[in-house]
Amino acid sequence: MRDRFDTLYKDHVDLMYRYANRLCGEAEAAKDLVQETFLNAYRGFNRFRGDAQVSTWLYAIASRACLRMRRKRKGAPERELSLEEFIPSSEGEFHLQIPVEGLSPEEALQNKELRQALNAAIDKLPKKYKMVLVLRDMEGLSAKEAGTVMGLSERAVKSRLHRARLFVRRELSARGLAEGTHEPDHESLT
Repeated sequence: MRDRFDTLYKDHVDLMYRYANRLCGEAEAAKDLVQETFLNAYRGFNRFRGDAQVSTWLYAIASRACLRMRRKRKGAPERELSLEEFIPSSEGEFHLQIPVEGLSPEEALQNKELRQALNAAIDKLPKKYKMVLVLRDMEGLSAKEAGTVMGLSERAVKSRLHRARLFVRRELSARGLAEGTHEPDHESLT
């Protein structure tokens, strides 16, 4: 068993660190979360039936560990994710922004302002919407896989993701940064 778990760890530690860093926003908290995730995975390794992919199982363990860690440190400032490399498209999808050499100083400033506005909008999202946004748009999980991680139906994941994207677009639009996003304000995220 130990050899199989060692292989699982080596194959997935980088993926889990990236996920933990996006949720926590700081390296030390991410390391703690990865350690907690693999400790819990080791404890439950014999019970893993293989119904889901190993990565999906680990995402679920990490998500639960993250929530437990947050409860323990209530009152501490939260920084859940950094979208430094991501900007929204007009369809609400997130795509990795490749750094472009030779930006003018004005373009670089506009790029920085957009990233800051996007981070601020994402930080305003309730936790359940942030988690869906990270799993779907940043980690690339399918709606079904994200649902497995979060214990939700595929439909619930899609609904939360849609609301999260609308919220982010409205926030950017309110700052004059998103064009063509005239969404109704009656939709609430609670």
